[in-house]
Amino acid sequence: MMLRHASLQRVAARLVGLMGMALFLVSCQPGGPGQPECWPEPAADDGASSNTVDQQGDSPPEEDQGGPGETMELSRIVIGLDGSGSLLGHLQAEGNAWIRALQALQLLTATPPVKTVVARVGGAALEPVASLQTSDDPCFFTGCAPFAPVSSNLPALWWQAQPGQLTILVSDLETNASLTGALVQAIDQSEPEAVGVMAIQAPFKGEVFDPFTGKPVGPMDGNRPLYLLVTGPRDPVEKILRDGAGAFGQVHLQPVFNSLLPVGTGSTAYANDLKPLNDSGQPDPQQGVVGGSVSVGPLKVTPIDNMLTVEWVEPGQSRQLALSVQGFLEDTQGVAYPPGQLLLEQYNPEKENWQAAQGVTVQDLRLQNGNFSAVVSLDGGLPAGLVRARLPAHRGVEDWWLALSANGHDAHDPTEGRTKGLYGLLTSLQASRQDPGAPPAAAFCFAHSPT
Repeated sequence: MMLRHASLQRVAARLVGLMGMALFLVSCQPGGPGQPECWPEPAADDGASSNTVDQQGDSPPEEDQGGPGETMELSRIVIGLDGSGSLLGHLQAEGNAWIRALQALQLLTATPPVKTVVARVGGAALEPVASLQTSDDPCFFTGCAPFAPVSSNLPALWWQAQPGQLTILVSDLETNASLTGALVQAIDQSEPEAVGVMAIQAPFKGEVFDPFTGKPVGPMDGNRPLYLLVTGPRDPVEKILRDGAGAFGQVHLQPVFNSLLPVGTGSTAYANDLKPLNDSGQPDPQQGVVGGSVSVGPLKVTPIDNMLTVEWVEPGQSRQLALSVQGFLEDTQGVAYPPGQLLLEQYNPEKENWQAAQGVTVQDLRLQNGNFSAVVSLDGGLPAGLVRARLPAHRGVEDWWLALSANGHDAHDPTEGRTKGLYGLLTSLQASRQDPGAPPAAAFCFAHSPT
């Protein structure tokens, strides 16, 4: 079992291999010999993990690492239906969106000739039911006879997962925040070859609940996200994600979003664009000179490759920088990240180390079709400095994660068709699929100085 788990870790590491190679092929030193590297090479492999070797490109051939020809054989399918009261609105919506969603799920799981088990999820243990259609009963969600009330114990679906099992949870994923870690841990301990998540916007008419308190927050008549969280052998997981749009389209539930974890972060991980911004947050080339050498203590920082520098025309005033992978995103473009996800550090030339940045804050993060853009504010009178910012690998997400998430600094009313806690759940789940030392999803390194 331990050998298989190690193999799965290598497979997960290879999923971020393209991103890792993009990082290591880019030089990001701010100046000549002896000057600090913005992003040092990874430590040499100490034998505890083969992930560093994989990312360096010296890994064994694909067939030795569990390639496509060695995927786990499908043994059975277990479908867990979330019995929480927060799902009732899909059953009550015009056209019964809940049953239509289950019809699409039947299309997605009809092909494999293996045993299928259906269970109600949310209580202390799984509650086997006769079929998917058993849930076409309000008592399934409200907890009246013959069904007992349940909460949000979603981890129970993975407690007894068997090798080769395809596990599918149908849920709104609005579990209590205290159970997020338990859900991620349960999935991780089941050692699946692949993890995928699919979302649809499904009609909803009923009471909306706060997942953190369990209390109702008001009625709603509109759309709410409904999810399939899928784990198990790689081939059937990927097939469900690949065929999902067609299956849900047949029952008139659209749009459909899906991700295989961990998600890719694109081929360009370092920033290649820097713009000074004016007081209204718009690019203004008159605010400063971009691209020249900047003195930071005894260092002479000169832009090389994707190292960025800026000298300010009015050094005594606070100022802003727009940093981006492909191009600056205005506040009407893309979807917003929680700003605290971008980690900032400043180089101390006297101590020759990186420390928490002072006087530099993140104002806005945005994502649009793989383009990551950040607005960073620098306090007035701030002396010259060398700053690096990184978005950790597990926080490199797809647009729809943010668009459907209702938590963070840009929290939305749940009636707007978003899911509380979604970003935290998916990034935590993604982290469990990645090596802890995986290269950042995006990296910025810039020097600033008053003229």
